[in-house]
Order: sequence, then structure tokens, then C-alpha cells
Amino acid sequence: MKIAIPVNSQDIEAARVDVRFARAAYYYIFDTGTGQSEIVQNPAAYARGGAGIQAAEFLIQKGVGVVIAPAIGGNAERVIREANIKAYASEDIRPRELIEKWKKNELKEMF
Repeated sequence: MKIAIPVNSQDIEAARVDVRFARAAYYYIFDTGTGQSEIVQNPAAYARGGAGIQAAEFLIQKGVGVVIAPAIGGNAERVIREANIKAYASEDIRPRELIEKWKKNELKEMF
């Protein structure tokens, strides 16, 4: 399963959770099956409109099954729900720490 977290940097060591879901510059994606992680650019970050839908569809195309974020807008939430992607509320900690909390079932489901 792949987990996506909106982040503010391409540097995997310096990245912090971005408060914006749809307009975050990047997503940290962690694959629970392989243990591999990557940071990918968000193609919806500078969209004129519909960023939430575009961001959610991008993550669906990447095979994401879980999203961890501070908040998710209504349009993105609708697409995420329809795709049966689980969403969890994040804390202001590093992405790797969020993954560990998710593994321990310590994060609250958003919807």
C-alpha cells in the first residue's frame, strides 16, 4: 500500500508536512510493501482551478491507498472517498514519523 503526505520540500530529510493538501508543492509517498519512499512534484500545485480534484486524481494514478494531511478540501475529499482511499489527520512532525504513527494505529481517521 502507498501512503501520501503533502510536504513542503523535495529534500526527504528536510521535508515537513504542508498545511495545504491540494496546493502542496510535493507529496511524500511511502510504499509499505517495499519500504521505499520518494518525493514527487504535485502537478496541481499551481492549477488555476480544481486543484483538489487534480491532486486527488494524481494520487489515485500513483496507486495511493492512504492520505495523511492536516486537512483536505471538499472537492478532494469527494474524489478520495469515491476512490476508497483512507484519510488520516496529520501532526506537525516529519513524514517518516507520521508513517510510524500510522503503522501503530495512532492517527485519527478524517472521514
